[in-house]
Amino acid sequence: MDSVNFTLAQIEAFACVCECGTLTKAAKKLKKDRTTVSQLLDYLEIDLGYTLFDRATRPLTLTEPGKLLYRQARLFLHEARAFSEVARQMPGQIETRLTLCYDPLTPREFLLRLVERLAQEQITLDLLLCERADAERWLDEGKAHIGIFQALNRSVNTHLQWRAVGSLELAVWAKRGLFPGKPVSLLHLAAGTQLVPFREMPDSLAQRIQIADRVIRVNELTLLEKRLCAGEGWAFLPLHFGVENWPGIERLETEIGDRGLMHPVVALWKPGHIAQSQLEKVIAAVESAWQTQ
Repeated sequence: MDSVNFTLAQIEAFACVCECGTLTKAAKKLKKDRTTVSQLLDYLEIDLGYTLFDRATRPLTLTEPGKLLYRQARLFLHEARAFSEVARQMPGQIETRLTLCYDPLTPREFLLRLVERLAQEQITLDLLLCERADAERWLDEGKAHIGIFQALNRSVNTHLQWRAVGSLELAVWAKRGLFPGKPVSLLHLAAGTQLVPFREMPDSLAQRIQIADRVIRVNELTLLEKRLCAGEGWAFLPLHFGVENWPGIERLETEIGDRGLMHPVVALWKPGHIAQSQLEKVIAAVESAWQTQ
């Protein structure tokens, strides 16, 4: 079978028209004139031997072959961007200082072990506590290199990659006597006030850990401890926080049992921001530091 000759510009034009719906909008987004974008598509279709769009519709709709090719085009462009980032780096360039973002529930002992492991590789690690939305933006902009966050069961943006690291076990905690009956029903939890250690909660995260309608946001751990101990509400918190040692706090058995709620944790990064060989070492260190828990 003969190979198809195409250019990166053709694939980029094809994907952009798919997403914009018209040649005019795609040309504006690509900062090219409409004729150029049209010609790029025409030549691509000629080389392929079949049409990608039904040009009788407005906005343009993909043909069946076009739909299949679009998925591959997106993957191709993703890899092309990663290649471009790597190619811009000086050969052998290795970062000696990396920035890692993490969310409020990330185990601090894990972070300290990771700092030690990377120090052995002559890498200094900056640690920034932040919300996931901020981290994704910073990773995209090159202001951070790695993120450690709870999985949200949704796609990350098209520029980022991820890998599962481990999981956190969360349980329900409250001041002793706040809920007199045991086990505590979900109805009683929903009627109470829930303390949440996040500034913002994406819908996918809220669906998993928010039960109560009344929520108090406290994203500083010391203040969260004080308010929980004061009986201002109950909270879903990870076992590694050692909440059982906070004064007057007990772990609640709920009607769904006494087993904790397991949350997967992922590492996020943008390809090309650090050398691939170094990235592999960093991810290996992350996995090793987590498994030591």
